[in-house]
Amino acid sequence: MKTLRTADYALVFPGQGSQYVGMGLEIFKEFISAEKIFESAEQVSKLDIRNLCFFGDEENLMETSITQPCLLATNIALYTVFQEHFARKPKFVCGHSAGEYSALVAAGVLSFADAMNLLQVRGALMSRTQGGGMLALKGVTFEQAEKLCRQNVQPGGVLVPANLNSPEQIVISGDIDSIEEALIFAFDNNLKAIPLPVSGAFHSPLMQEAAQDFANIIGNFQFNDAGIPVISNVTTKPVINGYEWSQLLEQQITSAVRWEASIRYIYERGIEVFVEVGPKKVLSKLIKKIVPSAVTLNVENVKSLQETLLQLQQVSDLQLV
Repeated sequence: MKTLRTADYALVFPGQGSQYVGMGLEIFKEFISAEKIFESAEQVSKLDIRNLCFFGDEENLMETSITQPCLLATNIALYTVFQEHFARKPKFVCGHSAGEYSALVAAGVLSFADAMNLLQVRGALMSRTQGGGMLALKGVTFEQAEKLCRQNVQPGGVLVPANLNSPEQIVISGDIDSIEEALIFAFDNNLKAIPLPVSGAFHSPLMQEAAQDFANIIGNFQFNDAGIPVISNVTTKPVINGYEWSQLLEQQITSAVRWEASIRYIYERGIEVFVEVGPKKVLSKLIKKIVPSAVTLNVENVKSLQETLLQLQQVSDLQLV
């Protein structure tokens, strides 16, 4: 592993697609603080979060209205334990799609309870908007993805780039007919395309009704100024003022997740260490595609927590000498 030169780092939180049955169980068993987060999540959400995360059915966990609150609970349980053992604050925080809510909790913009309530509303509204899908394209540029969308969108349909994840992966989103046409086109042109197991055309204009309904609710929640700059999925820039987030979270439902540009922004500010806090290492892999020289660490279970703490603490101690 590359030797760290500084203990300055950015925190990143995964979103939908990183979930799996068993996530968070080990950290829950080992740390009282993690146990309290899961208990709080159940009290707020009225969902059996622990059973859904630890022992539930894989298909059930993939349902958007279940996935998003379960991911938030797992992400924040892991973050709480990490923070207990490494007090140095990150320079930036960023979350991918639903993971942005975890970032807002970590930065003090939203309380855990408010983030949970908002994600439940968001998940329910997004689940209600049926009839769409998403397709991951590998090895295409943004311009190629845009052209593919223009060529394959069906009359009266929608097909747009939705997740600008890395130089090698762009996810497109749209109505079912257009997605199917794009999949056939990709196959005919030897492009690697993977249908995603989602229930709707997320981050596309087809989510407009969900975004409008969300806007009517989000105004009732308190947004504080960020204690750590949070990089917005929509603008790819740091946002400190709490009042800006209600509009950004509404826009995020229909806007593309500009992940590659967000990571480049952080890296260009001199941060080369990224700590992914949450299940799997999806974001770490994307970050290495975006910035091959970046150092990616993760916190998913006890072993990865210990390894990450060791790496960060060693360089932090050296800086204090």
